Amino acid sequence: MEKRRFILDSAGPLRSLFPRVCPHVHVLAVGVLFALFSLLCLCGCGRSQGKEGSVRIFYLNADKNALAPRYYELKAESEYDQVKELLEYLASTPAEEGLQPPISGFSQKDFLIEKNQVILEFSGEYKQMDSITEKLTRAAIVNTLCELQDIRRVTVRVNGSLIVDEHGNKSENMTADQFIYNSGREMLNFERAEMHLYFASEDGKSLVETYRTVVFNGNIPMERLVVEQIIAGPNGGFNYPTVNENTKVVNIVTRDNICTVTLDKTFLTEPYPVDPEVAVYSIVNSLSELPSILQVQILIDGVENPVFMDTYILDSESLLQKNTRLVKEKE
Repeated sequence: MEKRRFILDSAGPLRSLFPRVCPHVHVLAVGVLFALFSLLCLCGCGRSQGKEGSVRIFYLNADKNALAPRYYELKAESEYDQVKELLEYLASTPAEEGLQPPISGFSQKDFLIEKNQVILEFSGEYKQMDSITEKLTRAAIVNTLCELQDIRRVTVRVNGSLIVDEHGNKSENMTADQFIYNSGREMLNFERAEMHLYFASEDGKSLVETYRTVVFNGNIPMERLVVEQIIAGPNGGFNYPTVNENTKVVNIVTRDNICTVTLDKTFLTEPYPVDPEVAVYSIVNSLSELPSILQVQILIDGVENPVFMDTYILDSESLLQKNTRLVKEKE
């Protein structure tokens, strides 16, 4: 395949950073961090839901301890020119006060596109960043480029060599779902977990199981992380969202193997064509993959007798258990 190359002669500046639980939740301390949060993360990469033709550019916040995504309308049409356009913005000072460009203090010398991957070449000054800033920077770059429809992976090299972190992880074939970002939270004590999650099938009548590796703040309870990942939605094209993405987790407590999840009223508004049982059990089954949880109770903040999707009664006294009947068999 033809390799396309773009070379920047002038130095440029830089910016910010940014990801399912397995039956045997295997959590490794990652040391400083990788990046985190909220909305989402998208299996490989994929265009986010803003205006048509818009993507998110990820900047660093003023304290350089979290990512700050901003929507941007692409002007270029070809994939090559779109990558070039995004890299130029990542190296330019944002108009909004308080945002920092990820590509700053070092220059982006070269890039090429191979299949669904962007391979970046940075100058040696890149290695002068501290560990936290470097991981945020890398996450910002990966998440931004993976907003493009056909870009799935990003590799970063410095003077021809891959970056290797303290755990031996290399800066190659990085995807957006490796990073989860938490805006406004300090990025310390990060851990990595493989999560076993359940989303909807294409027809919305059954659950599809999937796995997701997430790097997260170790201070966040695992059960909250699971629910937030379900709300954020799936990363791949083989499964579909189940819960209104604007749902907020009001509280979540696990006691005596029972996980009580309190959600806000937004949960009752279901924008997706899924069966109510599928939506509810995407949460229940995912939480039940945690070894400490056997039953799940779902409450709606401020609603005494909530009815989900006008038909499914969320009895506050009901303790729900994992439902394997709804899980679609693997082909």
